[in-house]
Amino acid sequence: MLRIFDAPVHLFDRDANTHQFLEHEDPGFKSIVGDYSALPRRYTAEAYLQDSASCSVQGIVWYEFISDDALHEAQWGQRQREASTLPQALVARVDMLDPALEQRLQAYTALSGVVAVCEHLGWDADQPMRSFAKRPGLLADPAWRAGLGTLRRHRFKCVIEVFAPKLPELCAVARAFADVPFTLGVMGWPLDLSPSGFARWRQDMQGLSRCANVRVEIAALECIFGRGWRTQDVAPWVLSLIELFGPARCMFGSHMPIAGLSGGFEGLYAAHSQIVAGCGADEQDQLFRSTAAAWFAAPHTSTKEHEQ
Repeated sequence: MLRIFDAPVHLFDRDANTHQFLEHEDPGFKSIVGDYSALPRRYTAEAYLQDSASCSVQGIVWYEFISDDALHEAQWGQRQREASTLPQALVARVDMLDPALEQRLQAYTALSGVVAVCEHLGWDADQPMRSFAKRPGLLADPAWRAGLGTLRRHRFKCVIEVFAPKLPELCAVARAFADVPFTLGVMGWPLDLSPSGFARWRQDMQGLSRCANVRVEIAALECIFGRGWRTQDVAPWVLSLIELFGPARCMFGSHMPIAGLSGGFEGLYAAHSQIVAGCGADEQDQLFRSTAAAWFAAPHTSTKEHEQ
């Protein structure tokens, strides 16, 4: 059975936290994932383990799910983590422009499961409704960069989501903050899937791959290629990332339960396995399990815990 450490997964409970986009249809979120009305009211570790039963899950990386109160959500995630037998690393949301950022980071430090913080910086001038950032140009904003610099005083990694046209700006940030560990979400989120768009994305990802402090998540295929994505269409993008970054810096993830709106967990991991069938056993283990387990390990946790 395939062993995995799944990054990212969204566990949530709409009775415990308020997620406005789950209470009322959000046009921006819908423009990315399509009709999401079938998402459950709660998605627990138990539900995830049922969905992922075709694999041996060694752990997951729990990601915040755009709640109204990011700290309350992270505290809820910590309690769920402590009550579950499923190993979980937590990624909590921040706003680098928040005047109270230092206090927020201190609050996250009190939660032993939180190993990284994230910010959604997607900005699409052509389709403003799917922009998550407060405004364009944040990656070059001195105030935003000053906020990012506060991570140096804490143990957190930084997860960033940007659309592909901003990859050169992100590369400049990764170089300027070479001592900050970054995780790039959604494969660098390409928007232009044409041959020329692929070439541009690959060139920009090649530049980012030269930053040793960056890891890449290969996940959320449905957000990039649509719910009807085909393995043969996805494969060149996935294999390019593995070629550029190497298996030790890439990690497969399911993006459940959103992936369940598409082909589902089992079909997704069957596709992942087919795409990397030419990789060696050690390389496949890195892609499916050990890269994520090591990268998102809590400072006090040995990655040997996930070797069982």
